[in-house]
Amino acid sequence: MIDTIVLTIPKSKYTIINYDRFSPSTRGLFESPYYNLGARNNFSCKQNPTKKDFLSGIYKPRLTVTKRVRKGGYVTPLRIEFSIPKLIFSNNFDEIQENDFELVIKKLKERLKDMEILIKESDLTNANVSSIHFSKNIALTDYSSCSMVINDLAKINLTKRLDLNKTSFRNGGQVIHYHSNSYEIAIYNKIKDLEKAKISEKRSIEKDNIIQINLLDNLNKKKPFEVLRIEVRLNDRNKIKRLLKRLNIALESTFVNLFNQDISESILTYFWDEIIKNTRFLSIDTREPFKLLEIIIKNNPNIKNSKALKLLASIIVMQNAGARNFRNLINNSSRNNRFWYSLKKEIKQLSLPMDSRYNSITEISKLIRSFKPLKLKYHQLERI
Repeated sequence: MIDTIVLTIPKSKYTIINYDRFSPSTRGLFESPYYNLGARNNFSCKQNPTKKDFLSGIYKPRLTVTKRVRKGGYVTPLRIEFSIPKLIFSNNFDEIQENDFELVIKKLKERLKDMEILIKESDLTNANVSSIHFSKNIALTDYSSCSMVINDLAKINLTKRLDLNKTSFRNGGQVIHYHSNSYEIAIYNKIKDLEKAKISEKRSIEKDNIIQINLLDNLNKKKPFEVLRIEVRLNDRNKIKRLLKRLNIALESTFVNLFNQDISESILTYFWDEIIKNTRFLSIDTREPFKLLEIIIKNNPNIKNSKALKLLASIIVMQNAGARNFRNLINNSSRNNRFWYSLKKEIKQLSLPMDSRYNSITEISKLIRSFKPLKLKYHQLERI
């Protein structure tokens, strides 16, 4: 449902008991002599969880107090960043549910008190959200694999449609990461990511994996069992507001409002559907090119032979090399994108039977829409 979230608390709604728990001390933000805010007109003090905390199974949020110049004076908000499932379960393989909210607020208040910060439960409940990661863990238990899904996604030309400016692949093709200035989409093999974290936290996608580093070591898992992780990371408040408006969700972006299964499902489904919108070419059976050509000509009686051959070749190349690489190749030898858009339209209009083979993307779509929370205990063998 939701993993990482960032709450912003105004100065009037939090109390720091011990300034020196922060680095540097927050004393210079509130008492003379005050810190020089510098050329950027801001100064930040941080309090982060320690490695000892994580190894002891204690999860704490990351705290930042920043003093900024604003019209009419200064503001000094507290930024609280934390993984909700790690706070509750000490791992984020298990997923939270909507009825966990009261427990989350209670636990967060307790952890903040341990860090010598006092905030009322009501102020945490109604805190503004400045960043949020909607997520879904999908258990693959039918001999399909995360790499199958990621390899198929790698063939899709997504960047321009979703206003993304970069796509990256990491950890031997176990991660696909779409970037933009205001949001990211990450899809990866969660178990492999945990294995990478055992070598170095810098190699993993997630922060603070150390708290769950040995989680699966003694888990007597049913086999086959892989976990595909899908994250939509909305990294600023304006992006959250724009997306809620696009989905016709008329709510303020507060913690209590966004802690909602229907909203999580709507956002993840929206992005997943955008990702797979043009994946029809992946479902066309290209194992026998001559037979496919026959079908194209037979099912589309008005098609010219030259066009049939063009579409056959395009489908085969896109399945092999991916739509992104194919598009880049043809655009390099053309002055504009007309050929690409015309080709997409022609393939979409083809009358063709889809392949009956297993399609990993179609299967993931079904699992996202079912939106059942993953719990590791359901995938553990009973001990005799």
